[in-house]
Amino acid sequence: MATLIEQNKSIALRFAQDGWGTNPSWKKTWDELMSTDVIHHFNSTAEPIVGLEANKTFNEGLFQGFPDIHHTMEDVVAEGGKVVYRTTIQGTHMGEFLGTPPTGKAVKVNDFTLLRIVDGKIVEWWYECNLLAVMQQLGLVSA
Repeated sequence: MATLIEQNKSIALRFAQDGWGTNPSWKKTWDELMSTDVIHHFNSTAEPIVGLEANKTFNEGLFQGFPDIHHTMEDVVAEGGKVVYRTTIQGTHMGEFLGTPPTGKAVKVNDFTLLRIVDGKIVEWWYECNLLAVMQQLGLVSA
């Protein structure tokens, strides 16, 4: 029988792979893995994104901005009810992204995701990447 840590790690990896926004059935995966009142802390913004549907809408916008985006899993660490993983993400800015029109430029950065899982559901989600590096690679801010 799998331990709670192994189960949580499995949920997190499924979220990272099947729940990736370029996967055609990502929303179904989110329905299965996330609490309806999930709280998402995106890049240390002051206000979290609360609720499954609000998070789907937000995520959809990010993936429309980078329709070819993909990630490579680098590290996964699990302890108790939390799982953290680091990936390298890369893609081409082909659509609007956080209010910025497409630049056609490629981006590559590392990111971190921390998930808090309770009773088999993701209830809280922290995501951090270096948005300054993203904006520099898009030519929107100077280095």
